[in-house]
Amino acid sequence: MARVILRSGSDGGGVKPAPPLLLGSLVPRSSGPPVSSASSVPSVPSVPSAPQRHLGAAVNPGDLIQSRYRLVKLLGQGASGSVWAAKNVLIDRDVALKVMSPEVAGDAVALQRFFNEAKASGRLRSPSIVEILDLGQAEDGSPFLVFELLVGEGLDEWLRRERTIEPEVLVELFLGLARALDMAHQQGIIHRDLKPANIYVHRNHLGELVGKILDFGISKVLEKEHNFSLTRTGCVVGSPAYMSPEQAAGREDVDARADIWSLGVVMYEALTGTTPHQAPNYNALMVRILSKDCDPIAARRPGLPPRLCQLVEACLRRERDERIASADALAKELEAVLRELRAERFRGQKGRRASDVGLGGDVGLAPESAAARGGGAAGTLGRLVQHGRRLPKAMLVAAGIGVVLWAMALVLIGRYWIR
Repeated sequence: MARVILRSGSDGGGVKPAPPLLLGSLVPRSSGPPVSSASSVPSVPSVPSAPQRHLGAAVNPGDLIQSRYRLVKLLGQGASGSVWAAKNVLIDRDVALKVMSPEVAGDAVALQRFFNEAKASGRLRSPSIVEILDLGQAEDGSPFLVFELLVGEGLDEWLRRERTIEPEVLVELFLGLARALDMAHQQGIIHRDLKPANIYVHRNHLGELVGKILDFGISKVLEKEHNFSLTRTGCVVGSPAYMSPEQAAGREDVDARADIWSLGVVMYEALTGTTPHQAPNYNALMVRILSKDCDPIAARRPGLPPRLCQLVEACLRRERDERIASADALAKELEAVLRELRAERFRGQKGRRASDVGLGGDVGLAPESAAARGGGAAGTLGRLVQHGRRLPKAMLVAAGIGVVLWAMALVLIGRYWIR
């Protein structure tokens, strides 16, 4: 399934610069140069002056869509539509514009998927779900979606380059994804197509890495009156290697636990560099997913944290009643694993966590001498010497001078009273 290209961000941190990736489900990668940074997007006047063009005809950078979206750069194009880096000239905001071609819009299922993506994404507000900003029709009637323009790269590209992700980084990213999934599930939305290509590693304005779930195009939206499920009769929905056993079997009662399975497959792949189930063809892969348990993670990559391995394997139980029950439960387990990994890292660095402050002897501090425990100048200086390794030298000198001045003051006061 194709995706919409987003631009690459600056270097630094866990994600290296890479070519822009596709976000969504419309078009293949463009061969044109990437949009490298916000500064590369030219400023445009707030009031349009050029005549608008129909998207069915040739379009070029600078064209205006619906009197507000100035096209900046073509990011991808295919038979189903095109994707553009654009600017909303009314509010001066860079966006990604995803446009469906009029021919494809005539396909009822494709059109339903397009609007289902808007419906599902629009209902969710999470830092780990790509934000949809607008939905509309171009001058020729072509529907379009407007998304936030992300900075970073897709998880698929990261894994293609690095092959694996370190456990602590992975847990930090997937903790946010699990929380976002829990929000979607609580609102009756099942993604059904989680895979590395539909997860984007975005660098936010603080420089932090945030996983973003993309492409709700084939999601299942559960309503009280009816369900919206984007499948043709008899179709198996999802990406084969990440498909849960119940999806592979073509069951109609697919629920949120299918997403738990898929997220488990992605974590398994990110930790080991391989998917848990592999086969020479589609039919053999479906048989394997339905009939065999996945290999233990430790057999693929020894030395990984045991609790993390157990958690991922718990997501991959073939019987869904035996899997982790919910995305919320998964998020809580990931939180616990993250605490363990951070504690182990700090112990290895012989450092102390901020949460250790005030725990006294439990953190292994050296015992204080009798002078350090005492009061007065001797006790103060003793405590400073005892903990001097954690204080700057200038602070120690200043403290020493203060102790000396205090002692001299006591001597002068004593002499005054004697007189």
